[in-house]
Amino acid sequence: MNLKLTTQALFLIPFLWGNLCIGQTEINATNDSIVLSKQERVDTLVKFVRKQFYSNNFAQTIAVGEETLRLAKQIEDRTAIFRVSSLIGNAFLQTNDTVEAKRIFFRTIQEAEKNNDTTRSLTTARIDLGNMYALQGKKDLAILKYKEALPLAEKLKDTTHLFILNYNISEQSLDLNRISEGEKYVDRTQIYATKVKAEAYQAVAQLISGRLHYLKKEPEIALPFLLESIRLARSSGYDEALIDANEVAAKTQIELGNFEDAVTHLLEADEYKSKKYEADKMQALETVTGKFKLNQYEQELKAQTLQNEIDRQETKRQTTIFWIKIASGILLLFSAFLFISNLKRRRLFKSLVEKNKLFLEAKEESEAQAKAKSRLFANITHELRTPLYGIIGISSQLKDDKTLTHQSENLSSLKFSADYLLSLINNVLQLTTTRKGNEKLKHSVFNLRDLIDNVIKSTKFLNTTYPNTYVPHIDEVIPQLLIGDDIKLSQILMNLVSNASKFTHNGRIDIRVLCDRQEDNRVYLHFNVTDNGMGIPEDKLGYIFSEFSTTRSNYEHQGTGLGLPIVKKLLSLLNSHIHISSKVNEGTSASFKLNFEIATENTGAIEFQREHSPETLKGFRVLIVDDNRINLLVTQKTLEKYGATILVANDGREGIHRVETTEVDLILMDINMPKMNGIEASKIIKTINKNIPIIALTAVEEEKITIDANTNLFEHFIIKPYKQHDFIEVISKHLKVEA
Repeated sequence: MNLKLTTQALFLIPFLWGNLCIGQTEINATNDSIVLSKQERVDTLVKFVRKQFYSNNFAQTIAVGEETLRLAKQIEDRTAIFRVSSLIGNAFLQTNDTVEAKRIFFRTIQEAEKNNDTTRSLTTARIDLGNMYALQGKKDLAILKYKEALPLAEKLKDTTHLFILNYNISEQSLDLNRISEGEKYVDRTQIYATKVKAEAYQAVAQLISGRLHYLKKEPEIALPFLLESIRLARSSGYDEALIDANEVAAKTQIELGNFEDAVTHLLEADEYKSKKYEADKMQALETVTGKFKLNQYEQELKAQTLQNEIDRQETKRQTTIFWIKIASGILLLFSAFLFISNLKRRRLFKSLVEKNKLFLEAKEESEAQAKAKSRLFANITHELRTPLYGIIGISSQLKDDKTLTHQSENLSSLKFSADYLLSLINNVLQLTTTRKGNEKLKHSVFNLRDLIDNVIKSTKFLNTTYPNTYVPHIDEVIPQLLIGDDIKLSQILMNLVSNASKFTHNGRIDIRVLCDRQEDNRVYLHFNVTDNGMGIPEDKLGYIFSEFSTTRSNYEHQGTGLGLPIVKKLLSLLNSHIHISSKVNEGTSASFKLNFEIATENTGAIEFQREHSPETLKGFRVLIVDDNRINLLVTQKTLEKYGATILVANDGREGIHRVETTEVDLILMDINMPKMNGIEASKIIKTINKNIPIIALTAVEEEKITIDANTNLFEHFIIKPYKQHDFIEVISKHLKVEA
């Protein structure tokens, strides 16, 4: 990481503190109505020059800076001389004029040594010179200049400069792969970092330590430093440190075999690279503009000098012929200056265009990687949802089988667990996608006591080696039936109770629901899940909501690290938040608050689900087109249970043949099939009989986009797995079955 340029302002701190703003009236204080002393004029001009530098007005910085230097030398104000010299030198660096910058820095150092000046000014001048060599890639020279500045900084006990110098030496040494040499300065950087309160300094100190241990092939030691650097850089808004820390962390995670964590770090680095690309583009434009203004100023200054010479010659010689020659010479020189300036400007803009092209290519590559990630998760979702459809469908049918009533409890738990697994898959996809703001809340009637009972039955199997005791307590005043998003509430409680179960051995887990109040047909509830398990260390509480991270790795159940991040996100959607308290070896308590509408028979906004009779679909012929035999069988059994006559086809072509040879009332069309997909088959079927309602079945969320682009083909679409009641409702609607 090239800290030299991005933290350049930090190196100027000893000379540039004070009021950052100066109005134009301060500059105008030299007019006839206000008489300022030379010292006051110098102080005012120093502030003005500094303001011009930080406003990227480099031509003004150099022009007014030279005048300020002249006045400061008249009154021997050495502090002002060093301050303005540093600003002028860095202004030349910003316009890529390293020759002038080097001249200014050397002149400052020579004057300081000549006058035995041992103030912070000399240290700053040497740092500036070292920065210039570092930016030019002359790392050995940069290290030499930094080391020359160290004794004076140590003598002055200047903590800020000591931190910067040791960091810069260690960074340049590691860039040159001089690990043993750099290690000494890395250790010193850490010492001075503890004395500097700025989080940006502490972030790069942790970064250089992590980088050192990575180069020493010690990834286990490197990783904590890098994670702390990321935290500090994120807190302080130091984007460049975030990029470098994430990139080194990604390499470290790869060494440790943590490929998912490596991808996370690379994605975060890409995000901040995109931000840096925009900032660098603006900086490049400002630099080009600044240099162009500087060239204009130099041309105007030279033109003015020539004009003065013309005036002198005119007064001296008083001849018309000489006037004409002088005017012609001025015109020629001025044209030459303009021509040269124009050439330089064109070169600068050409360079800027080339750099922009490189930045755009990098941005496009990053966007392509993000799209590839989205496609990957869409494919994974499809592969997981397809077998889940079979599990949920078959378990529902077994649950309705009267001969298996002795297994009803187990089948209910199986069905509940499968529904939860589907919701977990959807949340994994949601946590990794870039789309936001499209989450919809359900409004279903549910029994809170049954929901909590199902949560306990499903999670108690997670820790059968050391079984726990589950103690539910629900206030008696809480109504039996509530209206709200029961799926999200199930996910929240499943995650919290699962965590408690996995990290508690032969212990007790309490699930309490207390009623805060009831008003306006709503009930306000306080949920609490408490265990007496291993607990969470205090220093790890800050990480428990980070995706894919686990804090209790000494237990056999580590999980995905998605539980609490999912809980936090779901509660945010429900306008709530979670509170976690924990003590090691004493247990953990998690609590949150939610409110629900109370369900009554007169509820207008939400209708209770009507029951479908076994003859709801009797007399209707339904064609199922699906290449997955298990899914086809589940759909067939579900529809036959309600009296429908079923026809089946294993792909799009076979479905077309069925329509051509058999009368069909409705078609259920799978989308993703070999040979001929559902969209192609539906287009042909609509040409044969445009009145047959076709309902699209899909297990891939992304395919909804494709379906939306072909709305004339499908009367409805259903995402697999689906709820049986909702499924029959859709079928009945399009077959025009009376309620």
